[in-house]
Amino acid sequence: MLQTSISRQTLVSAVAVGLLVLLYHASSVLAYTENIRTDGEPRCWPMYGPGSVPGANKDGTLRPIFSSIPPATNISLLIYNYQDIEVLADNGGLFQICGEGRTIVDNKCTEADRGKWVVRNGTTTSTILNRIVDVDALPANPTLRVNYPVTQTGFYCIVALPVAGRIDDYAMPVQVENPYGLLPAIEYPKLPFYGFLSIVYLIIGVGWMVLSFMHWRDLLLIQHYISAVTIFLTLEMSFNYGYFEDYNVWGRSSSTLLVFVVVLNAARNSVSFFMLLIVALGYGVVRPTLGRTMKKCVYLACVHFACGIVYAASSLLVIDITIWVLLFCVMPLSITMTIFYFWILNGITQSMAHLENRRQAVKLQMYRRLWRLLVASVAVIILMFIVDTVFFMDRDSPNWLPDHWQVRWFLLDGWLNLLYLAVFLGICILWRPTENNQRYGLDELAQDDFDDDFRVTNGNTAGQNLNLRKVVARDEEEGFGSDDEVLRDISDEEDEDEDVMKWAEQNVGPARSSLDSQEERRLKGPERDGKMH
Repeated sequence: MLQTSISRQTLVSAVAVGLLVLLYHASSVLAYTENIRTDGEPRCWPMYGPGSVPGANKDGTLRPIFSSIPPATNISLLIYNYQDIEVLADNGGLFQICGEGRTIVDNKCTEADRGKWVVRNGTTTSTILNRIVDVDALPANPTLRVNYPVTQTGFYCIVALPVAGRIDDYAMPVQVENPYGLLPAIEYPKLPFYGFLSIVYLIIGVGWMVLSFMHWRDLLLIQHYISAVTIFLTLEMSFNYGYFEDYNVWGRSSSTLLVFVVVLNAARNSVSFFMLLIVALGYGVVRPTLGRTMKKCVYLACVHFACGIVYAASSLLVIDITIWVLLFCVMPLSITMTIFYFWILNGITQSMAHLENRRQAVKLQMYRRLWRLLVASVAVIILMFIVDTVFFMDRDSPNWLPDHWQVRWFLLDGWLNLLYLAVFLGICILWRPTENNQRYGLDELAQDDFDDDFRVTNGNTAGQNLNLRKVVARDEEEGFGSDDEVLRDISDEEDEDEDVMKWAEQNVGPARSSLDSQEERRLKGPERDGKMH
């Protein structure tokens, strides 16, 4: 069965590699589309220059499309880098059209620039496109007429307004193409990030598979759980990478892949919490079974999974955050997560106290390391919560997104994935398969526990089971709860032991008694000789 499990892990790892290879391709789609209004208000997007994208050999491009503009309409068009706003807007942050008010009289522009946007003299970061577009003069393919090259990374804006007294507001699409493809620039860092995580988890999985194969005779149950989680994480990160790569190729979000990503993410969190919880409660290390407690752990994991699905769906579908969204979408997930955290930490505390009383130093050291790892992760979460709070406090400022769009993804999503990777890697190191695996298993219980609990007299294993009952009873006193399944197993073993002892008494007993008598006479012989002398 173990070899079958390892073979499955190898197969799934190969499938994950194949998925990464198949998804790493490019397409010649022109661009994805954003929409603006011809109302004189700027619309902005982050974009990457070729110097910021490894292997890029072309500039990014902004292409306004004028096909929706009625004939005989002139459009004042302005495209610029947000860093150059000081030479465009006045002190009040407003844009002006040359010829309006006293712009020409005050020498803000010349008569030749009438109808264009006012641009003051000054040094600019990027090229500013400032022109009047005559819709009637455009050829059938307007994208060939207005192309704005993006040569460096920045936050680029477009302003459009009808001139010659027209005040109509039109919708105007803009094709956006980055040097790497069609994925919005604000999401682009996630593409190499999830590709990197996929490779890291694949390497961890291969290393774990090799160690499992080397020590397959001594594998513990918890190590099989870790094997399954490793396979699951590799697939989840591969689907995350596949979702963003598909978006980058086709310029649109795949609903099917998005559903997979949401479900897998919620499942990952639930499975991880479940595994940590049963380990914290001592399953497979301190206790052979959790009894009814295992069902409670499964129920909590299922509820957490359902709450995770609801939360992810609401974050994608709900635009306005209301009290009802917080109440029905955010609060349930927060409650289940809090229950998990407190139950895990309480379980580890009880397990450490139990192992300390039993003087099982090896297991106790392992649980202490796990405790430190989880406490450190909680400290990082609290620290990053403070950092995020300070960072997003000024998010309503006009300069916030232009200044921080490149790190926004990391503070929202990136650091959590890195923290998860660090904790999971730490758990893998603690529970890695070794030649001394059984020191973490239940087999060590009879060796390390109190001698009087497991004393065997004259080979009578029934005495072992009697003392094991004492251990189970003491577990109940220490807060580990009753375990009917363990007691039933002990009773079955006692029945078998009684049958063996009856057979031994009938067949081996007389011979054993004869040998004992001969040995006793041999030992008493010298004593009598000594008395005679």
